Amino acid sequence: MALTREPSGSLASTFKEAKVRDYWGRRPDSPRRPRLLERLYPYIFNNPSRGSSFLQEFFAVSPGQLQDPFFSHAVRWGGGMRNLAFLSPEYRSCLSGYDPREELARWLPESFAGRDLLCRAQVLEIELFLAGFLLSSQGDRVAMAHSVEMRHPFLDYRVIDFAFRLPPHWKMRGLQEKYLLRRACRNLLPQRIASRAKHPYRAPVSALFSAASPADYVDDLLSGESLKASGYFDPDKVARLYQRVRETPPGTLGEFANMALMGVISTEILHRQFLASASYQGARRLTPDLVRYGAERKMEEREWRYCTDRP
Repeated sequence: MALTREPSGSLASTFKEAKVRDYWGRRPDSPRRPRLLERLYPYIFNNPSRGSSFLQEFFAVSPGQLQDPFFSHAVRWGGGMRNLAFLSPEYRSCLSGYDPREELARWLPESFAGRDLLCRAQVLEIELFLAGFLLSSQGDRVAMAHSVEMRHPFLDYRVIDFAFRLPPHWKMRGLQEKYLLRRACRNLLPQRIASRAKHPYRAPVSALFSAASPADYVDDLLSGESLKASGYFDPDKVARLYQRVRETPPGTLGEFANMALMGVISTEILHRQFLASASYQGARRLTPDLVRYGAERKMEEREWRYCTDRP
């Protein structure tokens, strides 16, 4: 059994990026505001090749964007949208006219747009990230695969109820995240731990594609034959991306290229393990129910079976 702090970030608020971008959007011409992002991510921006131009391109925000109810996550989604360029023409055609934000808006409570910035960020993080990814893919599944049971004290309903009622200034003071949690534990932990800055773990994604690493299954998954068989991606575009990643010196390639290639590989693995397996082909297909804030409905056929009739 293991005790974990997850999901203290989603509840006590660690959305410093959104706060800085909101601050920047109200003064878009300020030369100092973009540099606040370097304080947030020193482990990313210590590369000389990724200086102020990267900050301006990736994180820049205009005053008009501040009214977007999804403002806190828009910069992440914008980066993800770039990955659609690697889909095959058939799949891009299937997604034409579909905006996932419209589907998301139907899940959210009616009062969502009127809440403060940090509260909206927390709701989105909990809906999209917490249960399906953080607690499942990175938590319970990994732990139970090694016979470890996880215990999440921050998921106690009383803690959640209290956290949701906190005003923004108790969630974050300046750029100090988890402000109230740090105050509550200041006499329980050594000062060096209670006051230290966040430094998340980072998966060594680029090492998977380097020439020195064993990449036999990577080459197989990214081969033209494999990509044509699954039909999700454009083999020529993926091949050019893979070649660029392999030829770029370690530590100089941007996050987008690495994560785009990892997305392709992950999709191909899932396809082989499940969709292309004989056991899945013989299983009866089910249409899931969606339950969001007490409103239950059936997913429409168009929503659930996007592109299942691929060539």
